[in-house]
Amino acid sequence: MLYHNNNICFIFGLCSIMKYKTTFLPVLGFSFISCLAWGDEMTVLKTIKVSAEASSEHDVQKNTAATKFSHDVLDVPFNRAFIDSETLKQQDAQRIDDALTFVSGVFHQNNYGGGFWDNYSFRGFSSDPNLGAAIIRNGLSVNRGISAPKDMVNIQSLDFLKGPAAALYGRGETGGLLNINSKKPLWQSESEMNLSANTFEQYRFSAEHTAPLNNEIAYRLAVAHENNQSFRDHVSSERWFFSPQLSWKISDQTQLDFDSELTQHMGTFDRGVSSLHQQFVMDPKTFTGESSDGDMRVKDHFFQLRLNHALNDEWSFKTAMSYKDAEMVGYSTEPRRIQADGRTLERQRRYRDYQSEDFLWQNELLGTVDHTWARHELLLSTELGQLDFKQYQLRRNHSTGYLNTIDIYQPIYGVYAPKLAVFTNTQERQRYAAINLQDQIFFNDQWSILIGNRYDYIQQNFENHLSTKQDQQSLQRNSPRVGINFKISDQASIYSNYGHSFAMNSGMNRLGETFAPEQGQSYELGGKYRLNESSLISMALFKMKKQNVLTTDPLDSNFQTTAGEVSSQGIEFDLNSQLTDHWTIAATYSLTDAKIEKDQDLAKGARLSNIPKHQASLSSQYEWLLHGSQRAGIGANIIHVGERSGHNLDNGFNLPSYTLTNLNAYYSPSDRLRYQLNLKNLFDEKYYVSSYSELWVQPGEPLNASVSAQFKF
Repeated sequence: MLYHNNNICFIFGLCSIMKYKTTFLPVLGFSFISCLAWGDEMTVLKTIKVSAEASSEHDVQKNTAATKFSHDVLDVPFNRAFIDSETLKQQDAQRIDDALTFVSGVFHQNNYGGGFWDNYSFRGFSSDPNLGAAIIRNGLSVNRGISAPKDMVNIQSLDFLKGPAAALYGRGETGGLLNINSKKPLWQSESEMNLSANTFEQYRFSAEHTAPLNNEIAYRLAVAHENNQSFRDHVSSERWFFSPQLSWKISDQTQLDFDSELTQHMGTFDRGVSSLHQQFVMDPKTFTGESSDGDMRVKDHFFQLRLNHALNDEWSFKTAMSYKDAEMVGYSTEPRRIQADGRTLERQRRYRDYQSEDFLWQNELLGTVDHTWARHELLLSTELGQLDFKQYQLRRNHSTGYLNTIDIYQPIYGVYAPKLAVFTNTQERQRYAAINLQDQIFFNDQWSILIGNRYDYIQQNFENHLSTKQDQQSLQRNSPRVGINFKISDQASIYSNYGHSFAMNSGMNRLGETFAPEQGQSYELGGKYRLNESSLISMALFKMKKQNVLTTDPLDSNFQTTAGEVSSQGIEFDLNSQLTDHWTIAATYSLTDAKIEKDQDLAKGARLSNIPKHQASLSSQYEWLLHGSQRAGIGANIIHVGERSGHNLDNGFNLPSYTLTNLNAYYSPSDRLRYQLNLKNLFDEKYYVSSYSELWVQPGEPLNASVSAQFKF
């Protein structure tokens, strides 16, 4: 047993969080670390082998991020979808967006610019469109603020966690969040290089290398570069990514990991095409911005330091510090209104300079306690952080004195570039502290219950430098969740859960006051059935509601108020099955009814934008061995997306349903070489992915082919 002074010291460190008001208390983390050192002096621990986190631990039958403990998926009272590295490779996924179609209840959302950040909805609810979706990393909360789209060279697999996760990870969307399982340094030398080319003149190179420096230290380096043209006129992008990583086995009980990701994404800020009288009349290739605006640039620098320490066979301690700074800078010219002649498009021109800086410190104590009547899996965690977000924007709309138009059928570029005036100049700071308690109680091999709650203390300060107004508020939020699981047999289980969530609202009302945060509630009932060791069927029914949603202020339409309410309910079905050693299939279906319950501008029952009521996918992959180590495989997938509202106000403008067919094939002459061909949108269907309004609609890619080669050495 660990000496009791260790426990006393740990509790003392936790108590210091309650004194946090206006400044950070780094002593909290130091007290934790010092406790570990003190405890090691007072007691002798059993030898416990610590190794680098293995990707094999993350598969369709295991779940870690949902509870912080590694469990068979049948023992977890929550729904989750998993996409492994092989699936990502087969589908030629270059962005997280490419993988969303294979997950029920998750759908791509408009990022208001064409690929500058990741944005998608869970179960009908979307995150902040100007910041993108909330993402956790290796089961740990990560920094908020501006984020460049994640690069796949560093991603081992993806966990889509359904339902509110605020009890573990703090503020975020009620519908769920994404957990990225990143690649790690290994203690054997491995190198890999990937080359790919697309018929749209999209070229990508990536390389990664991992090796040990000695028996205690291993490193990994990854680099990626893209130079991408587009099927759309005058639209292109370029991307650089670099990631150094380091793992240090300090002892058999302790490991220190360092992760970093440096990303620069540059490209055309593209609002897509505009409709006329709710009809699509434009050529999907037509660009209505200005090529002379140059590139929008997003820089994203992320650093994380993690310490894992095994206290004994039953207990472990983790601490992590993360820092991220990011910026988004550049000009754009965007559609605003089509004139009565049906072809002259009025535009607005903007300059954006957005900056964010985020610091996060987390600590976790995990362990098990066995009684004669039950086994407890306990989690105690704390979090300290600070987010700074600055928005500076210049803007000028078309007017008599500042002409800015373009012909949507015969565009002529570079005619006029109006001078811009200051439109937005705000600064926001959020300081937060949290403590979380969780207990999953296993009464026997069949019954278990999970009870958890997270307490968040947040200070929010918002300054509007144009109106010279500022306001601050202190918030306290409890985010409880309860889950019950009944394991019917080794093959089947049923579960139910209930949870709360909250998300911060940014800005000020007409009185110059900051907004109350959104509040969400979720109910879920589901079941899982294991066909074999590599096959799983899951189904879930859910109902969610959010309050304090921003809507137009009835007293002044220039401002907003937290009077809105929205709801979402539906059903999800997922099948992952390995029929034989060579043949796998996967199928998903979701029915999502996401609508307005209360709003100043919209009637009750109005649909939330970009949420298809019906969404389904079917994929199959067959692989076989040839001679020796030679292998080959072929696969296909069909994706169906139903009709959905194409306007944020649900004014009757709809994006039509579509069905896409994609094919893939690969040949591997040895374990070190792999060649692959992907055909996307085989039947060249014309479709539209997402939109914000009739004027900002993102068309989908027509038929295209890509070839890639992978070399391992």
